[in-house]
Amino acid sequence: MAEALLKNVWKYYHDDTAAVEDLNLEIKDEEFVCLLGPSGCGKSSTLRMIAGLETVSKGDIFIGGRNVTNLPPRDRDIAMAFENYALYPSMTVYQNIAFPLNIRKMPPGEVRKKVREAAELMGITTILGQGVKDLSGGAKQRVGVARALVRHPQALLLDEPISHLEEELKAKMREELRKLQRSLRVTTIYVTHDQIEAMVMADRIAIMNRAVLQQFDTPDKVFRQPKNMFVGGFIGEPPMNFIPCRIVEEDGKTYLQNSSLKVEIPGETLARMTPKNPEVVLGARNTHLKLSHAPLSANSFIGKTFYVEPRNEDAVVTLDVGDQQVLALSSFDFKTAIGDPVHIEVDMRRVSLFDRKSTESILGDGA
Repeated sequence: MAEALLKNVWKYYHDDTAAVEDLNLEIKDEEFVCLLGPSGCGKSSTLRMIAGLETVSKGDIFIGGRNVTNLPPRDRDIAMAFENYALYPSMTVYQNIAFPLNIRKMPPGEVRKKVREAAELMGITTILGQGVKDLSGGAKQRVGVARALVRHPQALLLDEPISHLEEELKAKMREELRKLQRSLRVTTIYVTHDQIEAMVMADRIAIMNRAVLQQFDTPDKVFRQPKNMFVGGFIGEPPMNFIPCRIVEEDGKTYLQNSSLKVEIPGETLARMTPKNPEVVLGARNTHLKLSHAPLSANSFIGKTFYVEPRNEDAVVTLDVGDQQVLALSSFDFKTAIGDPVHIEVDMRRVSLFDRKSTESILGDGA
């Protein structure tokens, strides 16, 4: 079993800056978890502490039930592949893959067998005799992953392994890495700043910002039920619309209202709400907004077209609504010109709602 458990983990650097604050993560055996966030959020520091490349300032790290907090990397039974490959340029592909086995003085016959197995997994058996200097980026990355896998580690740690590759090759490598992880059933922790990578590859995503874990959940949950405005704005392209409103009650109904809109909150959404004050922020993705040239319902409000960006069979329409802009997804057939008034209907059963002061969600789990 190779669960990875981080309990109240902190990382301080020399100027007392916290790179990671009180992090708690429980990564299941055979799970693929992405650490996701912007530059400087603490995700790489977290991975390096798990690997033993950085000391833990406070807290404990367990791998496979063992407390490895103070163990050197070689005793943790983990393997790591980096963005920059970290290959030895004077060695052949074979020698690079064999290196971690040779330093453990494994018998030559066993080394040959394991190198061949790892090379076959990564589809690089035909280049085992080549030097690594002139290999393509994709080939170097395969060599790096093969070297990480050759020892059959309990956990595989990947730090931005494909971020520098061209988009077409990146998409192929995402597919290959996920397929490989599933076949090997190895617990995998993968650092990325690319939300697409995280959303398509991970079983669960740990989203970090400013050294603090924001949400640890499935891709579907972080997209549909963000715990706070940072997660709502960081996940999704284009970003979630944030519309400041106030909760008001009128004639036995509850509404969200500001100077530009007034929309009724349906009962099923009301049942999930736990507002601490009436000042809230409506979080609506572009797919939560429907555009028309006439009111679709009492929950419609009016905006003016600012910009239209065609995207294959759809278009993203930027609209001025009062003193702010919102983005809505429309069919390519919906025609509107700059300055045209447009009716906007919001699907209140799918939106997010946040406390304006704390930026935390005020919606509990629901449909």
